[in-house]
Amino acid sequence: MLDLVLSALTSFCVSLVAIIALRPLAIAVDLVDKPGGRKTHHGEVPIIGGLAMLLGLLVGSGMVPLSSQPSAVFFATCALLVTIGLLDDRFDISPWARLPVQAAAAVLICVGSGVLVQNLGSPFGGAEITLGKAGALLLTVLLVMGAVNAFNMLDGMDGLAGATALLALVGIAYVAGRDGLGLVQAISVLTAAPVCAFLVFNLPAGYNRSVRCFMGDAGSTLLGFVLAWLCINVSQDARSATAPVTVLWFVAMPLYELIWSTLRRITRGVSPFTADTDHFHHLLLKAGFGVRGAFGVFVGLSFLLGAVGLVLDSARVPDSMSFAQAAAF
Repeated sequence: MLDLVLSALTSFCVSLVAIIALRPLAIAVDLVDKPGGRKTHHGEVPIIGGLAMLLGLLVGSGMVPLSSQPSAVFFATCALLVTIGLLDDRFDISPWARLPVQAAAAVLICVGSGVLVQNLGSPFGGAEITLGKAGALLLTVLLVMGAVNAFNMLDGMDGLAGATALLALVGIAYVAGRDGLGLVQAISVLTAAPVCAFLVFNLPAGYNRSVRCFMGDAGSTLLGFVLAWLCINVSQDARSATAPVTVLWFVAMPLYELIWSTLRRITRGVSPFTADTDHFHHLLLKAGFGVRGAFGVFVGLSFLLGAVGLVLDSARVPDSMSFAQAAAF
């Protein structure tokens, strides 16, 4: 445990220093977010959070015991997604051009790690739903891509994607530690630490206005992927007592945003990737909440839903009842 704490502190410090060091470089290469249109922030803000978090995760992971280190394919997938995210942040790549890369990354981690979503539990009651290898591969790829894009949709207000991811990481770290899944717990903690470092520069607060930075698509893609990988591992490991439906509670708000945003855009006859200002956090702003108020409501709901999931899981509530409550929300 001491090794993990020290590694997490290292991850935090590396990301913190990286954000400070990368700021002038980002400005020099025009890797900045400029106000205009839907973007109402003031001034040009460096988009370096994603790269800084990846650096923190890489360095911190190298300090834990080998049994708690993810495979090389995990880091290769992270690097691939952060790279395409950085290119998108700089050159505004079409979503249709990013999708094949996301799909390739999802296939890479599935094939390289051998971890697939084969057991869905009993979300509708009755016997457990078990998928064959082909069906499991397809579902896992879709889930990874969905998580990546769900967090991309959240990254529209200061602190929102980072704080939501942090809460999910804490929940996963808790159940992983409880169930003896050392690798999952380690990666959860070592990802949470760089997220905390990023939030120092990204929370909607007055103290950080002069040093603010964004995570960009590089960061939201990284967090979406890591969380998907962790959720799959913690719900599919034979040693785990965590039901597959429980992890849905940890990422409930990003999941709801993805589903409703996709349905909303399709019913309007536009592409699911067409940006709009009708996300939940936008609606909170339109309802009169300030940025900090909207942030508090969204993060508060994320915390509440994650806590409900933990309580239902600890009480061994049937999957069908837990799933029904999640769907009803």
